[in-house]
Amino acid sequence: MTNRDEQSQQTLQFVRQLAEQALSRSAGAPLMAGNRVRLLYDSAENFPAWERAIASSKDSVFIEMYIFSNDQFGLKIRNILIDRANKGIQVCLLYDWLGSWRAHLSSFFKPLLDAGAQVRAYHPPSLGGGLSLLGRNHRKMIIVDRRELFVAGLCVSASWEGRPDKGLAPWRDTGLALCGPLLAPALAAFADSWASCGEPLDARWLEPADAEPCGSAAARLIATTPSTARMMRLDLLIASFARRTLWLTDAYFMATSLYLSALQQAARDGVDVRLLVPRSSDIRWIATVSRTQYRPLLEAGVRVFEWNGPMIHAKTAVADGRWARIGSTNLNLSSWLVNRELDIALEDEGLAGELADRFLLDLEQATEIVLRQERRKPVPRPVKQERRPRGGTKEFALSSASAAARQAMRIGDALGSAVRGSRMVESSEAPAFLSIGVALCLLALAIAYFPWLAAAPLVALLAISGLAVAFKAGGLYLEKRRKKQQSRLAAPAADDCGPPPPASFLAGRWFWSEFFRDFCRSAQTTCRAKGLQFALLGMFSRPADVKRPQVARHGPRRKATRLFAPQGQPPGRRRRSVLLPVRTETAPHAHRATLPRQGPVAPPPSAAVSE
Repeated sequence: MTNRDEQSQQTLQFVRQLAEQALSRSAGAPLMAGNRVRLLYDSAENFPAWERAIASSKDSVFIEMYIFSNDQFGLKIRNILIDRANKGIQVCLLYDWLGSWRAHLSSFFKPLLDAGAQVRAYHPPSLGGGLSLLGRNHRKMIIVDRRELFVAGLCVSASWEGRPDKGLAPWRDTGLALCGPLLAPALAAFADSWASCGEPLDARWLEPADAEPCGSAAARLIATTPSTARMMRLDLLIASFARRTLWLTDAYFMATSLYLSALQQAARDGVDVRLLVPRSSDIRWIATVSRTQYRPLLEAGVRVFEWNGPMIHAKTAVADGRWARIGSTNLNLSSWLVNRELDIALEDEGLAGELADRFLLDLEQATEIVLRQERRKPVPRPVKQERRPRGGTKEFALSSASAAARQAMRIGDALGSAVRGSRMVESSEAPAFLSIGVALCLLALAIAYFPWLAAAPLVALLAISGLAVAFKAGGLYLEKRRKKQQSRLAAPAADDCGPPPPASFLAGRWFWSEFFRDFCRSAQTTCRAKGLQFALLGMFSRPADVKRPQVARHGPRRKATRLFAPQGQPPGRRRRSVLLPVRTETAPHAHRATLPRQGPVAPPPSAAVSE
């Protein structure tokens, strides 16, 4: 019996190691213990914490923010940053151009630059940007003195404070404050984003001021970059690992079929899957599309709730009361595959339990979406395994207590639904489909009368992509020219005569000659007209610093002859070139014969000297 127990323990330990390895590889981040974490709710707790930390900074302030608004709260944070910068503190602000375009165009950040702060915009419009402009920096992160980290779904904007004068409540959102070893990957994530927009951050700012363990929470920092899909892999893995509960809060829910299938399978397997989304969103069409995904989830047993307040902007998840996630990633393709996102995954029962309690509190202000009774489909459950014989009194008491807790939870949910009320899925689903259908019909009519509405976006997309590729090629040519100039200066040619041409002349001629030469070579693969190919190739010459034999034409048939300088020419004298026949042509399409190379011969009496 003892050997069997030891084998069971070893197997359990092995499975836990596999799970830990799967989580680490999916997230691309190791689990780091010894962190002190404090959960912050809404603007009432997050904004004052940000202000106090930035105002008391003594070393540095690093901010990576999607929206930095030119409003009351944005002005307050900007003034604090100006004060810190004037006192010699390192201030680095990285904002997303699209999220903060109003502040960018109004020169909102100029006073910060004048105070000595470093400010950069992520992916501003440019000819070389191309389709990469679709990817945005959606992170919300603040690092103060390399000691304290703030991660949230909130941005620097007064929108999260609501409008009390108009009776609009503040937005519902969640963030956290963290100290401990996780500061190291946070600084590395900020440095990576900072380097993507210009010169890299100095290495001395990448070391945390205090990386010693200061708490008991184990956490991972998942820094998603375009095409890495780290958070998507982790979300899918958590949906597969959850055994009892999986409670999700998302602001812009437009999940892929893969993730919808994972949620459905978890619900069919007996997991309590709940989804809380906004009823009225600041981006209305996203809320409309979200409602079209309710029915397959409801039919599988997933419970869907809509927030009754103005807006719920939180992006959180709680699984089994032991794992939790807080950050900026939404459950849609844009966040999973295209944007830069930042999330903190907590593996701590106390913090996960606190976040689960907050989720249940949020459900008190939400309305559940349900299927009609006559249209409800039975949810298939997995086949029960053969029941093992129960152990002693202790095991029986634990199982009975667990069953009683589940029954109490079901009763509480039923009473809560009765008090809060519920809404049939048709009341949300029908208007959503109607809105989408009407929009598509109107778009079809507009394109029928104005075909340029369909052609213009395609032309713009192709033009932007083509210009981006061309500018990238230009940058590569300039880099190539720079390296060639450096090599020429390092080892000057022995046969140079006279002063070299100006650098600007060489650079311009070299760049365009090389650019069009490669362009013509590329055109050969698609253009099969021989005359056009030869005309294009002969249109441009090599740069002046490249010694290419000159070609002259003479005679009634303009035969090509090659000019070269005789060997042994004394330096300082002007070189004389002699004509040497190279090729002859008997007819426009006849076979070309090339004479073998020979040494220098004396020019004929009628030979002319090249100009």
